[in-house]
Amino acid sequence: MSVKQPGEASEHKIFAFMIGGAALMGVVAIGLGFFLGTPIGPQLTWSINDIFVGIIATLPLALFLRWFSQTPQPILAGFRQSQIKFFSEIGFEFTQPRIIIMSIAAGISEELLFRGVFQSWIDGFAPAMIAVVVSNIIFGLLHMRTALYAIIAGLVGVYLGVIYIYTDNLLVPMVTHGLYDFFALIYTARAIQAYRAGR
Repeated sequence: MSVKQPGEASEHKIFAFMIGGAALMGVVAIGLGFFLGTPIGPQLTWSINDIFVGIIATLPLALFLRWFSQTPQPILAGFRQSQIKFFSEIGFEFTQPRIIIMSIAAGISEELLFRGVFQSWIDGFAPAMIAVVVSNIIFGLLHMRTALYAIIAGLVGVYLGVIYIYTDNLLVPMVTHGLYDFFALIYTARAIQAYRAGR
């Protein structure tokens, strides 16, 4: 019988806390949706075609990620390095199973709350693009480790919001969001390894 090292136990707790937070966000979204008159059920339809659309819609974000990971532009390169340093100290290793779980959790919970509840609720009394912009100002602010990170997150959220408008199925931005996060976290894990090797 193997005994877990203290560091390993701490890693599991930090990771479990993060995933628990995502699960709580999803539960809050479902409850808030009923309270605000934007229930999640009618917005979410299982469709193989829409899953495929969600996968295809990831391509622009993946191309952005590739460009961002290589650009020598000083502000973005400095931001990139600061993010790699931040994630290298987050408290747990980015293993492939954790990356998959984190991607699925974020794709589901954040889309339920920001597109399924906030965007849909605002869309009930304001033009659709106002709903997209306002809900993603909130989305960006809640991701504000730095101002630039908040801006990038907000713009990605706008893209996901527009996808939702045109597909009318919450499944599509969920797939796009989760798959993009998967690619971003794979890149992050590799960048952390390179960062540590270069210290």
